[in-house]
Parts: sequence; structure tokens; C-alpha cells
Amino acid sequence: MLRKSPLKIRSRLKAKSKLKAKTPLNQRSRRKMKYDAELERIKPAVKERDGYRCILCERPYEEIHHINYRSSAGGNEIKNLCCLCWHCHRIKIHQGNNPKEYKKLLQQILSERYGYEY
Repeated sequence: MLRKSPLKIRSRLKAKSKLKAKTPLNQRSRRKMKYDAELERIKPAVKERDGYRCILCERPYEEIHHINYRSSAGGNEIKNLCCLCWHCHRIKIHQGNNPKEYKKLLQQILSERYGYEY
């Protein structure tokens, strides 16, 4: 019984085209860096506006939430950001059954309190 050498097996498994080198994770695009810097500048104004409290349950805030997600072209405007506690942000909004209802609720709360138009 003849066995194939490991070199012949490897040559069959070799990729037909060279793989492109991936960009290291620590190098972000300039656009992303600009977006993050803009968010850091506006965070203090959002915290002060919401009184350092979650706008849903009034517990101390822990995270800033984009009402219209960044992936859906949601910007860093003050009317698109709100303070939320960890439980409301992670459990209710991102893992909950009705994220669209919470989005409408957050928009309603901000429009009643601060007069933002959506």
C-alpha cells in the first residue's frame, strides 16, 4: 500500500491565491477615531442634561446609549444620546424582546423632557 507524502497533501491544501494581510486591530480608521473623539466631547453634556441618572429607572447612569444606532447612521448629536444604567442598557434594550418599543419610549421621554424633535 502506497502512502502519500505530507508534501503532496500540503500542496493540495495550499490556497490558490495569496491571502491579504489583515490590518492590525489597534490601527483604527481615521473616520472611527474622529467619531469616537466627537463622542467623548459630547458625553459630559449628555451626563449633565440627564442628571447623571438613567432616564428609564432613575438609577445612577453607567453607559451612554445611541437611540438610533451608529450602524444605522445614528450620529453623536445630543438628541440621539441618553444615559442608561447597565441593567436597562444591556438587559432591556439590547437583549430585550422589544427594542423598537424601547427606542420609541426613549424618543418620547427625551421629547417630553427636553423638546427634541425626531
